[in-house]
Amino acid sequence: MADCGQYHEIRQGDVTILRTEPFLVLLTVLLLAQAASSKEEAVDLGPHRVTFSLPSSVECALTVAEPLEGRTPTGIDYIERSIDLDCGGGRASISLRAHQSPVPAGDGVVRALSKKTPWGIGVVGVETEARLVDRHTGYLTTFSLARGGEVYQAAYWLDRHLAPGDFMGSTYCVISSSLPWTATKELLDSIHLEVKEEAARASTVETVAVGPYLVYFDLGGLSYTVFTEGPHAGDPEPGAERYRAILASGQRRATIEIDGYDDYRMVNLETERLLAEAHLQAKGYTRNNGSVWTVGGEAGILGVGEDEDHQILFVAIFWPGQVEAGEGVLLARTRCEVESSFLWNATEILLDTIRVERIGEV
Repeated sequence: MADCGQYHEIRQGDVTILRTEPFLVLLTVLLLAQAASSKEEAVDLGPHRVTFSLPSSVECALTVAEPLEGRTPTGIDYIERSIDLDCGGGRASISLRAHQSPVPAGDGVVRALSKKTPWGIGVVGVETEARLVDRHTGYLTTFSLARGGEVYQAAYWLDRHLAPGDFMGSTYCVISSSLPWTATKELLDSIHLEVKEEAARASTVETVAVGPYLVYFDLGGLSYTVFTEGPHAGDPEPGAERYRAILASGQRRATIEIDGYDDYRMVNLETERLLAEAHLQAKGYTRNNGSVWTVGGEAGILGVGEDEDHQILFVAIFWPGQVEAGEGVLLARTRCEVESSFLWNATEILLDTIRVERIGEV
Protein backbone atom coordinates (compact mmCIF):
# COMPACT_ATOMS: atom_id res chain seq x y z
CA MET A 1 0.00 0.00 0.00
CA ALA A 2 1.26 3.51 -0.82
CA ASP A 3 2.58 5.73 1.96
CA CYS A 4 -0.45 7.79 3.04
CA GLY A 5 0.94 9.70 5.98
CA GLN A 6 3.50 10.12 8.70
CA TYR A 7 4.49 7.22 10.95
CA HIS A 8 5.05 7.51 14.72
CA GLU A 9 6.83 5.02 16.97
CA ILE A 10 5.14 3.80 20.14
CA ARG A 11 7.36 1.70 22.40
CA GLN A 12 5.79 -0.85 24.70
CA GLY A 13 8.62 -2.66 26.40
CA ASP A 14 10.78 -4.23 23.72
CA VAL A 15 8.04 -3.92 21.08
CA THR A 16 7.91 -0.98 18.63
CA ILE A 17 4.53 -0.27 17.04
CA LEU A 18 4.23 1.94 13.94
CA ARG A 19 0.95 3.83 13.36
CA THR A 20 -0.08 6.43 10.76
CA GLU A 21 -1.74 9.80 11.23
CA PRO A 22 -5.43 8.87 10.96
CA PHE A 23 -6.59 12.24 9.60
CA LEU A 24 -4.38 11.86 6.50
CA VAL A 25 -5.88 8.48 5.70
CA LEU A 26 -9.37 9.86 6.32
CA LEU A 27 -8.68 12.84 4.03
CA THR A 28 -7.61 10.52 1.24
CA VAL A 29 -10.77 8.45 1.63
CA LEU A 30 -12.97 11.57 1.61
CA LEU A 31 -11.33 12.96 -1.54
CA LEU A 32 -11.80 9.67 -3.34
CA ALA A 33 -15.41 9.49 -2.21
CA GLN A 34 -16.07 13.05 -3.38
CA ALA A 35 -14.61 12.36 -6.83
CA ALA A 36 -16.86 9.32 -7.18
CA SER A 37 -20.01 11.00 -5.77
CA SER A 38 -20.99 12.81 -8.98
CA LYS A 39 -20.65 12.37 -12.71
CA GLU A 40 -20.38 15.12 -15.33
CA GLU A 41 -22.21 15.12 -18.64
CA ALA A 42 -21.41 17.22 -21.73
CA VAL A 43 -24.02 17.59 -24.47
CA ASP A 44 -24.05 19.72 -27.63
CA LEU A 45 -27.20 21.74 -28.36
CA GLY A 46 -26.65 23.46 -31.70
CA PRO A 47 -23.87 26.05 -31.28
CA HIS A 48 -23.88 25.62 -27.48
CA ARG A 49 -22.29 23.01 -25.23
CA VAL A 50 -24.09 22.13 -22.00
CA THR A 51 -22.22 20.60 -19.07
CA PHE A 52 -23.77 19.50 -15.78
CA SER A 53 -23.41 16.86 -13.12
CA LEU A 54 -25.72 14.64 -11.07
CA PRO A 55 -25.02 12.35 -8.11
CA SER A 56 -23.53 9.05 -9.26
CA SER A 57 -26.41 7.26 -7.55
CA VAL A 58 -28.87 8.83 -10.02
CA GLU A 59 -29.09 6.74 -13.18
CA CYS A 60 -30.59 8.58 -16.17
CA ALA A 61 -31.28 7.90 -19.82
CA LEU A 62 -30.38 11.03 -21.81
CA THR A 63 -32.21 12.07 -24.99
CA VAL A 64 -31.55 15.11 -27.19
CA ALA A 65 -34.81 16.27 -28.78
CA GLU A 66 -35.15 17.48 -32.35
CA PRO A 67 -34.90 21.28 -32.67
CA LEU A 68 -38.21 23.15 -32.76
CA GLU A 69 -38.63 26.33 -34.78
CA GLY A 70 -41.19 28.96 -33.84
CA ARG A 71 -42.08 32.64 -33.81
CA THR A 72 -42.97 34.94 -30.94
CA PRO A 73 -46.23 36.96 -30.96
CA THR A 74 -44.15 39.98 -32.03
CA GLY A 75 -42.74 38.14 -35.06
CA ILE A 76 -39.26 37.16 -33.78
CA ASP A 77 -38.12 33.75 -35.04
CA TYR A 78 -36.48 31.33 -32.60
CA ILE A 79 -35.08 27.81 -32.34
CA GLU A 80 -35.61 25.70 -29.23
CA ARG A 81 -33.34 22.79 -28.36
CA SER A 82 -33.65 20.54 -25.32
CA ILE A 83 -32.26 17.60 -23.36
CA ASP A 84 -34.52 15.13 -21.55
CA LEU A 85 -33.29 13.05 -18.61
CA ASP A 86 -35.39 10.03 -17.65
CA CYS A 87 -34.10 8.96 -14.25
CA GLY A 88 -34.99 6.34 -11.71
CA GLY A 89 -36.06 8.92 -9.12
CA GLY A 90 -37.83 11.31 -11.50
CA ARG A 91 -37.10 13.30 -14.64
CA ALA A 92 -35.37 16.50 -15.71
CA SER A 93 -35.08 18.63 -18.82
CA ILE A 94 -32.81 21.44 -20.00
CA SER A 95 -34.36 23.69 -22.66
CA LEU A 96 -32.49 26.38 -24.60
CA ARG A 97 -34.31 28.92 -26.79
CA ALA A 98 -32.28 31.17 -29.11
CA HIS A 99 -34.07 34.12 -30.72
CA GLN A 100 -33.01 35.64 -34.02
CA SER A 101 -32.94 39.11 -32.45
CA PRO A 102 -33.22 40.44 -28.88
CA VAL A 103 -36.54 40.28 -27.02
CA PRO A 104 -37.58 41.64 -23.59
CA ALA A 105 -35.65 39.86 -20.83
CA GLY A 106 -36.43 41.76 -17.63
CA ASP A 107 -36.81 40.16 -14.23
CA GLY A 108 -40.57 39.85 -14.75
CA VAL A 109 -39.99 37.80 -17.92
CA VAL A 110 -37.44 35.54 -16.19
CA ARG A 111 -39.80 35.01 -13.24
CA ALA A 112 -42.65 34.13 -15.61
CA LEU A 113 -40.49 31.59 -17.45
CA SER A 114 -39.64 29.98 -14.13
CA LYS A 115 -43.32 29.86 -13.05
CA LYS A 116 -44.64 28.30 -16.27
CA THR A 117 -45.90 24.89 -15.15
CA PRO A 118 -43.82 22.08 -16.71
CA TRP A 119 -45.15 18.81 -18.11
CA GLY A 120 -48.80 19.67 -17.39
CA ILE A 121 -48.49 18.76 -13.71
CA GLY A 122 -51.22 19.57 -11.20
CA VAL A 123 -50.02 21.91 -8.45
CA VAL A 124 -51.46 23.19 -5.18
CA GLY A 125 -48.69 25.65 -4.31
CA VAL A 126 -46.06 27.78 -6.08
CA GLU A 127 -43.07 29.54 -4.50
CA THR A 128 -40.56 31.58 -6.54
CA GLU A 129 -37.25 33.08 -5.43
CA ALA A 130 -34.24 34.73 -7.07
CA ARG A 131 -31.30 32.37 -7.59
CA LEU A 132 -27.92 32.49 -9.28
CA VAL A 133 -27.76 29.90 -12.08
CA ASP A 134 -24.68 29.39 -14.26
CA ARG A 135 -23.32 32.68 -12.82
CA HIS A 136 -26.38 34.55 -14.12
CA THR A 137 -29.27 36.11 -12.24
CA GLY A 138 -32.27 33.80 -12.52
CA TYR A 139 -35.35 32.56 -10.70
CA LEU A 140 -36.23 29.20 -9.15
CA THR A 141 -39.84 28.09 -8.68
CA THR A 142 -40.88 25.21 -6.43
CA PHE A 143 -44.19 23.58 -7.39
CA SER A 144 -46.01 21.62 -4.67
CA LEU A 145 -47.85 18.78 -6.39
CA ALA A 146 -51.47 17.86 -5.78
CA ARG A 147 -50.43 14.20 -5.42
CA GLY A 148 -47.59 15.09 -3.07
CA GLY A 149 -43.93 15.88 -3.71
CA GLU A 150 -42.28 18.81 -5.46
CA VAL A 151 -41.08 19.84 -8.90
CA TYR A 152 -38.46 22.54 -9.44
CA GLN A 153 -37.93 24.90 -12.38
CA ALA A 154 -35.21 27.52 -12.90
CA ALA A 155 -34.85 30.06 -15.70
CA TYR A 156 -32.14 32.54 -16.73
CA TRP A 157 -30.81 34.42 -19.77
CA LEU A 158 -27.32 33.73 -21.09
CA ASP A 159 -26.84 37.11 -22.75
CA ARG A 160 -29.26 39.73 -21.50
CA HIS A 161 -28.14 43.35 -21.49
CA LEU A 162 -29.54 46.63 -20.23
CA ALA A 163 -31.51 48.63 -22.78
CA PRO A 164 -33.61 51.74 -22.19
CA GLY A 165 -36.41 50.81 -19.81
CA ASP A 166 -35.43 47.19 -19.16
CA PHE A 167 -33.23 44.24 -20.13
CA MET A 168 -33.11 42.61 -23.57
CA GLY A 169 -31.74 39.19 -24.44
CA SER A 170 -31.54 36.60 -27.21
CA THR A 171 -31.04 33.23 -25.49
CA TYR A 172 -32.58 31.78 -22.34
CA CYS A 173 -32.39 28.46 -20.54
CA VAL A 174 -35.06 26.67 -18.50
CA ILE A 175 -34.19 23.71 -16.23
CA SER A 176 -37.06 21.55 -14.96
CA SER A 177 -36.64 18.72 -12.46
CA SER A 178 -38.79 16.29 -10.48
CA LEU A 179 -35.67 14.70 -9.01
CA PRO A 180 -35.10 14.92 -5.24
CA TRP A 181 -33.81 18.31 -4.10
CA THR A 182 -30.25 17.07 -3.48
CA ALA A 183 -29.96 15.92 -7.12
CA THR A 184 -31.76 19.03 -8.44
CA LYS A 185 -29.48 21.32 -6.44
CA GLU A 186 -26.38 19.65 -7.90
CA LEU A 187 -27.83 20.05 -11.40
CA LEU A 188 -28.50 23.77 -10.83
CA ASP A 189 -25.14 24.37 -9.14
CA SER A 190 -23.14 22.64 -11.88
CA ILE A 191 -24.93 23.55 -15.13
CA HIS A 192 -22.94 25.67 -17.57
CA LEU A 193 -23.65 26.71 -21.16
CA GLU A 194 -21.11 28.18 -23.55
CA VAL A 195 -20.71 28.67 -27.27
CA LYS A 196 -18.69 25.81 -28.75
CA GLU A 197 -15.16 26.71 -29.79
CA GLU A 198 -15.73 25.80 -33.43
CA ALA A 199 -18.85 28.02 -33.52
CA ALA A 200 -16.90 30.90 -32.01
CA ARG A 201 -14.17 30.44 -34.62
CA ALA A 202 -16.74 30.54 -37.42
CA SER A 203 -16.85 34.33 -37.30
CA THR A 204 -14.80 36.07 -39.97
CA VAL A 205 -13.02 39.33 -39.26
CA GLU A 206 -12.93 41.84 -42.12
CA THR A 207 -10.21 44.46 -42.68
CA VAL A 208 -10.91 47.87 -44.21
CA ALA A 209 -8.35 50.62 -44.89
CA VAL A 210 -9.70 54.01 -43.85
CA GLY A 211 -7.11 56.71 -44.58
CA PRO A 212 -4.05 55.97 -42.41
CA TYR A 213 -5.98 53.39 -40.35
CA LEU A 214 -6.77 49.71 -40.60
CA VAL A 215 -10.16 48.80 -39.15
CA TYR A 216 -10.82 45.16 -38.22
CA PHE A 217 -14.37 44.03 -37.40
CA ASP A 218 -16.98 41.29 -37.74
CA LEU A 219 -20.75 41.61 -38.16
CA GLY A 220 -21.66 38.00 -37.48
CA GLY A 221 -22.40 36.89 -41.03
CA LEU A 222 -24.48 39.91 -42.13
CA SER A 223 -24.18 41.03 -45.74
CA TYR A 224 -23.19 44.68 -45.99
CA THR A 225 -21.58 47.35 -48.15
CA VAL A 226 -18.65 49.50 -46.96
CA PHE A 227 -18.32 53.21 -47.73
CA THR A 228 -15.38 55.32 -46.54
CA GLU A 229 -15.05 59.08 -46.11
CA GLY A 230 -12.21 61.46 -45.25
CA PRO A 231 -10.01 63.01 -44.41
CA HIS A 232 -11.94 65.98 -43.06
CA ALA A 233 -9.12 68.27 -41.89
CA GLY A 234 -9.74 70.39 -38.81
CA ASP A 235 -12.74 68.28 -37.85
CA PRO A 236 -13.58 68.06 -34.97
CA GLU A 237 -10.90 70.66 -34.09
CA PRO A 238 -7.58 72.07 -35.39
CA GLY A 239 -4.80 69.49 -35.33
CA ALA A 240 -7.22 66.62 -35.98
CA GLU A 241 -8.44 64.65 -38.98
CA ARG A 242 -11.70 62.71 -39.16
CA TYR A 243 -12.35 59.55 -41.17
CA ARG A 244 -15.47 57.42 -41.46
CA ALA A 245 -16.32 53.87 -42.46
CA ILE A 246 -20.02 53.19 -43.02
CA LEU A 247 -21.29 49.59 -42.95
CA ALA A 248 -24.71 49.52 -44.62
CA SER A 249 -27.10 46.56 -44.70
CA GLY A 250 -30.65 47.30 -45.87
CA GLN A 251 -32.23 49.93 -43.65
CA ARG A 252 -29.64 49.45 -40.88
CA ARG A 253 -26.08 50.65 -40.66
CA ALA A 254 -23.09 51.24 -38.45
CA THR A 255 -20.83 54.28 -38.75
CA ILE A 256 -17.27 54.03 -37.45
CA GLU A 257 -15.91 57.54 -36.94
CA ILE A 258 -12.18 57.92 -36.30
CA ASP A 259 -10.58 61.14 -35.03
CA GLY A 260 -6.78 61.24 -35.29
CA TYR A 261 -4.82 63.83 -33.29
CA ASP A 262 -1.27 65.18 -33.72
CA ASP A 263 -0.56 64.77 -30.02
CA TYR A 264 -1.70 62.60 -27.13
CA ARG A 265 -5.00 63.42 -25.44
CA MET A 266 -6.26 62.40 -22.01
CA VAL A 267 -8.92 59.68 -21.96
CA ASN A 268 -11.82 60.63 -19.69
CA LEU A 269 -14.57 58.00 -19.66
CA GLU A 270 -17.01 60.11 -17.66
CA THR A 271 -16.81 62.85 -20.29
CA GLU A 272 -17.30 60.25 -23.03
CA ARG A 273 -20.36 58.86 -21.22
CA LEU A 274 -21.94 62.31 -21.19
CA LEU A 275 -21.06 62.79 -24.87
CA ALA A 276 -22.63 59.44 -25.79
CA GLU A 277 -25.87 60.34 -23.99
CA ALA A 278 -25.89 63.82 -25.58
CA HIS A 279 -25.37 62.24 -29.03
CA LEU A 280 -28.40 59.99 -28.52
CA GLN A 281 -30.51 62.83 -27.11
CA ALA A 282 -29.73 65.05 -30.10
CA LYS A 283 -30.89 62.34 -32.50
CA GLY A 284 -34.25 61.96 -30.77
CA TYR A 285 -33.42 58.91 -28.65
CA THR A 286 -34.69 60.60 -25.53
CA ARG A 287 -34.69 57.49 -23.30
CA ASN A 288 -30.99 56.79 -23.03
CA ASN A 289 -28.18 55.80 -20.72
CA GLY A 290 -24.42 55.29 -20.97
CA SER A 291 -22.15 52.96 -19.02
CA VAL A 292 -18.59 51.65 -19.02
CA TRP A 293 -18.14 48.87 -21.58
CA THR A 294 -15.18 47.09 -23.14
CA VAL A 295 -15.02 48.14 -26.79
CA GLY A 296 -12.30 47.02 -29.15
CA GLY A 297 -10.42 45.45 -26.26
CA GLU A 298 -10.18 48.85 -24.49
CA ALA A 299 -12.13 50.43 -21.66
CA GLY A 300 -14.83 52.52 -23.30
CA ILE A 301 -18.45 53.64 -23.10
CA LEU A 302 -21.64 52.13 -24.49
CA GLY A 303 -24.71 54.33 -24.82
CA VAL A 304 -28.16 52.89 -25.61
CA GLY A 305 -31.09 55.04 -26.71
CA GLU A 306 -34.76 54.47 -27.53
CA ASP A 307 -36.98 56.86 -29.50
CA GLU A 308 -40.76 57.39 -29.47
CA ASP A 309 -41.19 54.58 -32.04
CA HIS A 310 -39.26 52.19 -29.75
CA GLN A 311 -36.34 52.04 -32.15
CA ILE A 312 -32.94 51.39 -30.55
CA LEU A 313 -29.65 53.11 -31.37
CA PHE A 314 -26.26 52.20 -29.90
CA VAL A 315 -23.30 54.56 -29.53
CA ALA A 316 -19.92 53.27 -28.36
CA ILE A 317 -16.80 55.35 -27.75
CA PHE A 318 -13.26 54.16 -27.13
CA TRP A 319 -9.66 55.31 -27.60
CA PRO A 320 -7.50 52.69 -29.36
CA GLY A 321 -3.85 52.35 -28.37
CA GLN A 322 -4.20 53.74 -24.87
CA VAL A 323 -0.98 54.23 -22.91
CA GLU A 324 -0.72 54.71 -19.17
CA ALA A 325 0.93 57.93 -18.05
CA GLY A 326 1.02 57.12 -14.34
CA GLU A 327 -1.46 57.45 -11.49
CA GLY A 328 -4.31 56.04 -13.56
CA VAL A 329 -3.97 58.63 -16.34
CA LEU A 330 -4.56 57.19 -19.84
CA LEU A 331 -3.46 58.92 -23.05
CA ALA A 332 -4.15 58.18 -26.72
CA ARG A 333 -3.94 59.82 -30.13
CA THR A 334 -7.00 58.20 -31.71
CA ARG A 335 -10.65 58.43 -30.68
CA CYS A 336 -13.22 56.09 -32.19
CA GLU A 337 -17.01 56.46 -32.06
CA VAL A 338 -19.32 53.73 -33.35
CA GLU A 339 -23.00 54.43 -34.03
CA SER A 340 -25.08 51.33 -34.82
CA SER A 341 -28.73 50.79 -35.70
CA PHE A 342 -28.08 47.07 -36.17
CA LEU A 343 -29.81 44.73 -33.75
CA TRP A 344 -27.93 43.99 -30.55
CA ASN A 345 -26.57 40.57 -31.59
CA ALA A 346 -24.74 42.10 -34.58
CA THR A 347 -23.77 45.25 -32.66
CA GLU A 348 -22.31 43.21 -29.83
CA ILE A 349 -20.14 41.21 -32.24
CA LEU A 350 -19.00 44.44 -33.89
CA LEU A 351 -18.00 46.01 -30.56
CA ASP A 352 -16.26 42.83 -29.40
CA THR A 353 -14.19 42.44 -32.57
CA ILE A 354 -13.46 45.99 -33.73
CA ARG A 355 -9.81 47.08 -33.72
CA VAL A 356 -8.46 50.37 -35.08
CA GLU A 357 -4.73 50.73 -35.78
CA ARG A 358 -2.61 53.40 -37.45
CA ILE A 359 -0.96 51.76 -40.42
CA GLY A 360 2.47 53.04 -39.42
CA GLU A 361 2.08 51.53 -35.98
CA VAL A 362 0.78 48.06 -36.95
